[in-house]
Amino acid sequence: MEAHLYEEMARLEDHHWWFRGRRNVIEVVLRQHLPAVPDRRILDVGCGTGGNIPLLQRFGQVEGLEASPDALALCRKRLGPDFPIHQGHLPEAVPPGRYDVVTAFDVLEHIPDVVGALRGIRSVLGPEGRLVLTVPAHAFLWSQHDVVHHHQRRYSLELLAEHLSAAGLRLRWSSFFNSFLFPAIAAVRLLERVMPAQRKNQLRSDVTMARDMGLANQVLEAVFSSERHLVPRVSLPFGVSLVAVASSEQES
Repeated sequence: MEAHLYEEMARLEDHHWWFRGRRNVIEVVLRQHLPAVPDRRILDVGCGTGGNIPLLQRFGQVEGLEASPDALALCRKRLGPDFPIHQGHLPEAVPPGRYDVVTAFDVLEHIPDVVGALRGIRSVLGPEGRLVLTVPAHAFLWSQHDVVHHHQRRYSLELLAEHLSAAGLRLRWSSFFNSFLFPAIAAVRLLERVMPAQRKNQLRSDVTMARDMGLANQVLEAVFSSERHLVPRVSLPFGVSLVAVASSEQES
């Protein structure tokens, strides 16, 4: 991502509707799909500025992996100097040892060699380990936001399954999410297609554009978060994002 976006993320991710709504959905997925093992070891790949770490710490002992020194510095500021965080890129910087859970929340879309990165993740999954991930969905939703965040792709379910399989991972469960707001978001994204193109230095992230929303922020969070009541029961057929759970293909 652009370096300035990490500071923006650190400032917003505790109260912005998108971050809070996503965490609420992720929490129910974790509660339903994590392996029942004592003293879970969790590796949060692409942990960014650390906004998801407090949630993950409810489920086990957490370590982070982050490539950006800017994000790493903000993560240490949030979590303290003793929080175990590794710096580097996948797959070279995968820490040694085995993890019961690896998480990658909106990470894979940034990585050119995504299959290599997923192979690195597979190499540290324990015998009953799970990879829990989210990615942005639907190529037709590509927008300025994706450009600013240095995305390589947006995912279909078929493409995600293909990348997982090529890395020796098996897709166990998936669902689209951010579905209730999908029609409005899709309309805005498609409208951008017919508006005059902006110069690259004028492009803005959706998060930056929505930073001062007041009451609207609370309403959007409530709408997004309400999907947590559906996601454990049914795989939603469309949405702005995908959430998935995978394991090693060798696991029975």
